[in-house]
Amino acid sequence: MGNLKIVSLKEPDRFALDKASLANKNLHLSIEVREVNLFACLLDKDDNEYLAWASYARRDGHDSKRLAENILKEEMLNYKCSSSSVVFTHNSAMLIPSAFFSPESVNDYLKQQNLIKPGETPCSDFIKNNDCYSVYAVDTNDYNHLKEKYPQAVFRHHSSIFVEYILALHKDSNRNEVHVYIFNGYMDVVALQTGKLLLYNRYQIQTANDFTYFLLWVYEELKLKPDDSPCFLYGEILEKSEMFDMAWRYLKNVRIADKTNRFTFSPMVDSLPAHRYYSLFMQYLCI
Repeated sequence: MGNLKIVSLKEPDRFALDKASLANKNLHLSIEVREVNLFACLLDKDDNEYLAWASYARRDGHDSKRLAENILKEEMLNYKCSSSSVVFTHNSAMLIPSAFFSPESVNDYLKQQNLIKPGETPCSDFIKNNDCYSVYAVDTNDYNHLKEKYPQAVFRHHSSIFVEYILALHKDSNRNEVHVYIFNGYMDVVALQTGKLLLYNRYQIQTANDFTYFLLWVYEELKLKPDDSPCFLYGEILEKSEMFDMAWRYLKNVRIADKTNRFTFSPMVDSLPAHRYYSLFMQYLCI
């Protein structure tokens, strides 16, 4: 197998209503910062409807100058919003039970697991539905630029949003489930046992074989039976892809995650493959 190829969905860079339509709306701005892209969307909080979405290329994960001088000056990122949130996806996170967590020790936790590098800032989020903290590091320049731009925003890591939402959505479930969010180069896995968190972990992947190996390892290690433990896929994957075909070959009970019914979407935003931006659209519920 060659290197993993993420399918290009060839979406437009942005969908947005005209300025007149957005005027006087009670808006929430959600931002998701990835290595080479920044995604954003605008939610009308009164009507519970997503009105706008945008994607901005970062070129590479260390291009903080472009972030500050170009992307953060884009019109859609400067609408008047009553609230905002920022989520970082890169860098692995670790979960620590609240009983063992100390805010003063965040940097030490990360150093012990080699999860922080020079030029990064240690951070932590409380995950209410699991009574634990997600501990992670973010690029200091990115963090400072975004904090200066959005001083009142809630800042979180993807692990916090993904775990929080999946637990809330399936808290009354009587079955075991595996939820996999795929990025370009890694995947986040959340495994549940009757609504309780069994596992959260991030796995580095370069090929479809890597993806399948770690997915099957999770099922084997946790003694989950594929027939009654469905697998839901999010992020950079399509049904017509090598990754999906390989997962289906071994698991059968695997599917692309359905679009959430917690919100409505304007016709333009509704045309997006919602599973690819699931965490972006779920941010507002998890802050």
